[in-house]
Amino acid sequence: MKRLDAIPCLLSVLVLFAPSVHASGHLPLRQTPSESFASFDACVDRLRQLHAQDKIGADKGSQPIENGATREKIVDTKGVVIDGRDAAHYNAEIGWSVRSPGGDAAGNRWIQSNYTFERWTWTCSGTALSGTMEGGFTSPSFEPLR
Repeated sequence: MKRLDAIPCLLSVLVLFAPSVHASGHLPLRQTPSESFASFDACVDRLRQLHAQDKIGADKGSQPIENGATREKIVDTKGVVIDGRDAAHYNAEIGWSVRSPGGDAAGNRWIQSNYTFERWTWTCSGTALSGTMEGGFTSPSFEPLR
């Protein structure tokens, strides 16, 4: 007769009943093409335009998409920041949260949540605008419905 080892059994039970496991992935940092402007003020105006574009749709909250799922645009930013006489920056994380209902034949029901994002950093140094973008995601999480 084989002896049942309690440690692997206990670990299996803990994994089965863990609320969620989170992992993530990142895409490599990408440089945006540089831009030149006639003045520092014009460069700052471009930062303000980028900020306004990023906010479009973020105030709508969760929007229905297909099969009972919802999608929400989330913008995390402090807006345009003037760092000095000839320096300014704009940083933003633009994320999309998608929540989808799911279930199985046994009657178990859940909500699957996915999150993807882009992190933008824009800098005006005098009349020059430069920027970077980093993308990424979190692995899906599942919330049981009762």
